[in-house]
Amino acid sequence: MIQRIQSLYLLLVILLSCFVSYLSFNSSFEIGLNSWFKTHYCFFSIPLLGLLSLFIYNKRKIQSILCFVLIIINILVLHIYGIKVFQGNSNAIIIVILVCSFLECILLIMARKAINKDEKLVRSIDRIR
Repeated sequence: MIQRIQSLYLLLVILLSCFVSYLSFNSSFEIGLNSWFKTHYCFFSIPLLGLLSLFIYNKRKIQSILCFVLIIINILVLHIYGIKVFQGNSNAIIIVILVCSFLECILLIMARKAINKDEKLVRSIDRIR
């Protein structure tokens, strides 16, 4: 499972998203991060979907779809907290969340490319048989 590069990318995404959710829920700053993602617990969906996508490595099509969904969720996080930065609320936690979400998007795009590459390889081997 971990011997594939996309599994390593997904594991890094899971670790980063756990770090982001820890920061967003246990912030010691006076300014709370009140947003749609915190009140509806959508920060928990990123590591859970990442774990699900990591453990269904045999079903590459579903894994690719889950990576796409995770990319969309991370783009929403970037949008919501990017608006907060442009409004002038730029404390350290928001900047860290933005950077981690951007890194997660990059890792998810790389994982999705690797998943699709594996799928093409399996299809080509099936055609040879």
